[in-house]
Amino acid sequence: MKKPVAVILAVILALALVVSAGVALATDGQGHPSAKATAQIAVLNVLSEAQTASDDDPDWDADLDWTLATNILTQTIKTPNQKDLLIDVSLQSGLYTETNVKSKGGNKDTSAAVAAVLLRVEVDDAVAYPGMIIFNARAQVLSATLQGILADGVVDDYEEIGLIIGTLSVNSFNFIVADLDAGVHTVEVSALLVTFAASQAGSAKAKAVIGLGSVTIEEVRMIQGEDWCVGADTPCP
Repeated sequence: MKKPVAVILAVILALALVVSAGVALATDGQGHPSAKATAQIAVLNVLSEAQTASDDDPDWDADLDWTLATNILTQTIKTPNQKDLLIDVSLQSGLYTETNVKSKGGNKDTSAAVAAVLLRVEVDDAVAYPGMIIFNARAQVLSATLQGILADGVVDDYEEIGLIIGTLSVNSFNFIVADLDAGVHTVEVSALLVTFAASQAGSAKAKAVIGLGSVTIEEVRMIQGEDWCVGADTPCP
């Protein structure tokens, strides 16, 4: 059972070399986009080796080292004074989680695996609203209480149960930056891939990967006083 899944994961991870192509609608003669929109598409191969969660219920809002994040997309756009940016980030992301439990004698065994893709956008080194988002995540926990394998009426060895889940999905999210000054602005998209695996008698594994991705940046003018965070627990910025 493990071999086909391993082959699938290998294919996902083989979205190989970082080859990116930026597309701008027009330039100002200095290589900077001067139109109302710009876009970049990249073929990425980003693996979850940078950040490991410290427990099986990580706090995604704290204790994350963004210096370990990978800059996956960078684009520039030139705007007039007091303009807003609507930044759409779309990515393929794959999650692989494997949990195996071993039990005998009626003892409970538990294994857990967590994989997540976190995103953040910065414009001129300032974090765009709403900050960090959980782009894709999975928490997998497997438990079993088994008697074990009998040999001549005596429990001789463990019984085992395993669960492997591998998925590849496409998601997108819009980030907002308001009231930019006139000039050329640099937009950077960073990804932090987080994994966690814990087991007792069994085993656990977790991986995350980013495949094809794009960022689309559009110069807009938001409605003055518009409420961006309806239903939020804290006031909008």
